[in-house]
Amino acid sequence: MRITSLALALALTAFVLARPAAAQPAAPIGIATKANKPWTHKPSAIAFPSAIDGFARSEVQDLSEGGLLDVSVAYDDPIGHTHVNIYIYHAAEPSTGLWFDVAATMIATNDKFGTVTPQGDPTAFTIPGASVAAGLRQSFTITQIGRSSGVALIALGDWVVKLRMTSPVHDVVQLDAAMDRLIQQIGWPRTLPPLSAATTLLPCAQPSRFGPRASKIMQDNAATLLGAMMGSMATESRQKARKEGKAPTAPALCVHPDRIGGRLPIYQGEGDNVGYIIPLGDSGVLLDVAQDALIGLLATEKDKAATPAPWSVTVKKLDRWVQYPSYAIIPPPDQAIEIVQNEAPLSSTILDGKGGSRINISPDAMKTN
Repeated sequence: MRITSLALALALTAFVLARPAAAQPAAPIGIATKANKPWTHKPSAIAFPSAIDGFARSEVQDLSEGGLLDVSVAYDDPIGHTHVNIYIYHAAEPSTGLWFDVAATMIATNDKFGTVTPQGDPTAFTIPGASVAAGLRQSFTITQIGRSSGVALIALGDWVVKLRMTSPVHDVVQLDAAMDRLIQQIGWPRTLPPLSAATTLLPCAQPSRFGPRASKIMQDNAATLLGAMMGSMATESRQKARKEGKAPTAPALCVHPDRIGGRLPIYQGEGDNVGYIIPLGDSGVLLDVAQDALIGLLATEKDKAATPAPWSVTVKKLDRWVQYPSYAIIPPPDQAIEIVQNEAPLSSTILDGKGGSRINISPDAMKTN
C-alpha cells in the first residue's frame, strides 16, 4: 500500500481543485537486478538479498523519476501468497516516530482492509549493528483482502526504511514474527549513522483550535531570501550533528485529533512551536506551517512587540523545500492545503543531501515585494 504525496491530500479534500496533468506523480521506473545476487541502494548503502526467509525478491522500482530518492523493493512468498514491499525514501524530516505514526494511521484508516484491529502497542526493534532500538513495528488484524497487515519502520540518517507486509494466511503474531525476521536479514550498512531510541507520538494534551482563514502579507526581498535559506540551513545542521556523532532528536510533535478527510493526520508542535505539519502521503513529503523565525531577525524589538512574526507555508519534498507566501496569522489546515494547490511559490531550494543547495527565487516574488 502506498499513498502518493500531494495527490492523496488533494483527493481527501473536496474543496480543492483537480491537479493539472503535469503535476501527476511520475510512473515507476523498473530497476534491473541480477538473479541470486543482492541489489544495493547505493545512496543509503542498504543491500536487499534476492531471497529472504522464503520470500523471493520480485521487483525493484524507482518512484522518483530515476533519482533513487524513493525506491520500492517487492518480495513475495509463492506458497503463502504473502506480499512485502520495502520502501526507502529520502524524508524531509527523517524521524522514526513521525513516519511510523503516518504509516500506522494509513493502515488503521484503510477501508479496503475492512475492520482493522491493532495487535497491542508498537514494538521497538534493533537492527544488526545498532546498540539502540531505533525502529518501530506493529501488526494488525484485518477482515478484508487478507488476514493480517503490518508495518516496520526505521530512520537511518536522511533515509527512512519502511517494510509493509500483508498476508492472507498469517495471523498477527505470525506476521509480526515474519516482519522481524525480514528486518534482521536485510543488508544494513556496516557503518550506521548515530541512532536514538525510537518513541511513539502521543495524542496532544492541549490540541490547538484552528481559527479563521488567514490573510496573506507582503514581505520584502530579504525576507523572501531568508525563507528560501531555511531548507539549506536545516540540512546543514543535521549533517553537522551527524558528523559530530550526535543522535537525532525526535521532533517535538503530538497527534492532533483532527484529520484531513478522516485519514491524513495532523501533527501539532509542542513547546514554543505552536505550528503544525501535515504529511502529504506516507512517502516522506510534508506540509509545514510555522512562524518565520528567520524573518523575525529582520525586525526591530519595537516591531516584534507590535507585530508577531508571520506564518510560513512550506512543502518539504524529498529533494527540495518549496516556500509559499506568508500569512499574518496561522492558516487552518484546510486553507494550508488550498494554498499549496493554488498559490504560486516564492522560492524552491533544491537540496543535494550533502549539505549543499541551489535556491531558485520566483521573479514575480521579487517584483511584487
